[in-house]
Amino acid sequence: MISRVGKIALTALTLSAMLITSCSAAPKLSGELNETTTALAVTTLDTTPATTHETTLETTPETTIATTPETTTETVPQTTPETTPAPETAPNTTTAVPAPETAPPRTEVQTNAPSSITAPPSGSSKPWKETAYSAKLYVNTPCFSRIRAEEGAEELKEYKVNELLEVVAYTDTSYYKLKDGGYIHMDFMSVGKALVFTTSTSLSDAVTIPDKPPKDAGSGVGYYDPRKALAYAAENWDTGLGHCAAFGKACLEAGGIYGLSDIGATTLYNQLMGSGLGYGLKVPRREDGLIEAPKEAFPGDIMLFYCPYEKRMVHTLVYNGCTKEGYVKAYAHNFADDGSEPLTYIFHCPNGCGVLIDTLALYCFDRNPDVMRAPDNLPVIKAKVNGGSVSFNWTADFLYSDSYLIIKDKSGKEIHRARMGTDKQHSLNFYTKGEYSAYIEMHIGEEITVLSEGAGFKITKPAVKE
Repeated sequence: MISRVGKIALTALTLSAMLITSCSAAPKLSGELNETTTALAVTTLDTTPATTHETTLETTPETTIATTPETTTETVPQTTPETTPAPETAPNTTTAVPAPETAPPRTEVQTNAPSSITAPPSGSSKPWKETAYSAKLYVNTPCFSRIRAEEGAEELKEYKVNELLEVVAYTDTSYYKLKDGGYIHMDFMSVGKALVFTTSTSLSDAVTIPDKPPKDAGSGVGYYDPRKALAYAAENWDTGLGHCAAFGKACLEAGGIYGLSDIGATTLYNQLMGSGLGYGLKVPRREDGLIEAPKEAFPGDIMLFYCPYEKRMVHTLVYNGCTKEGYVKAYAHNFADDGSEPLTYIFHCPNGCGVLIDTLALYCFDRNPDVMRAPDNLPVIKAKVNGGSVSFNWTADFLYSDSYLIIKDKSGKEIHRARMGTDKQHSLNFYTKGEYSAYIEMHIGEEITVLSEGAGFKITKPAVKE
């Protein structure tokens, strides 16, 4: 068994100078296996498109890899409030993004206070634990505090974005306890302020799309949380309510950026370009309609279609990673798209001019250090054998920009490596009997590589080559 340290390889990096890489384009993979040898966990990957080969491999029953949960300590149950978000209009002011402080704990921390569990408070379904913790945190989403540290508890007080609150404890139900006794969910509070725009910010219709990233690309520290933005996109891409810019704005608000205009795609793009939250980049489109994901892209970034005749943006999407072939996947509201397949629709301007759209703009956000870090848990991969065919699927509770499926034989020799992008499943044919193990290697930008534990399987009835 390989140690956790051996599975999370992390090169030296600073939060203020982080290079972000994602899915560079790769040709469509075939389906056969080439023999190659690699270390179990690596810091840097050869991003050259890997050739997939059908192999002589086999599987045993599905295996799931799990990681050890973190331990909880000190707490004191209490009959106090909790929080849930409430809709609210963000203030119409511009605030600077503060320098990051020490992030509040999301897991239990040892304290000297004895931990205890009491009977559920009045109206509560179960008790909770509390751990003493002192900090001043900002509200990052309009919400209410609650009288108990559980979902659905009675609302206590309403809070607006960027209110600074004093926290005295946190619970094992993922709530912060406030000094006044109320509870707010951890997702709705953060160390830094949320960025709020004035409605007059960058309302010009003129559009400029840079051909390449600026020299200092990746040096900024971001507060945008793409995990929340993508969670919102996954839940709301097909509601049929509002237009594409409103959908993009709502996703960004879920990720902690408020005050953007939803007048249209051009205004949204220009506001982002003037925000200092990242940089824009031109992305060409192939003649067959497919879009090769640039290495700078990371899930949660914003993409927009550009009409060369009208000289403005005509559609807004949320980048959702790339396929194993390196093609863009994206959530969209109008021309609804669930972000699971290559983006190929809209060859011509949807506004009626009919001009061929061959250019997109990508807005790359400065990366949030809470996202661009070694994860707490390893990815989990399963293998399911059906004769000589094996299907693999994998999951991760963190965002990543690229991945590779690795197959090793019984001796530990790597016999297959194929790029998977942000796809979550793949099948292979195995033509030789034997015992094998499968791994998924995930890249969080350029600096961090995470390797799962192996899913073992056995091939007893290999596939027959036609």
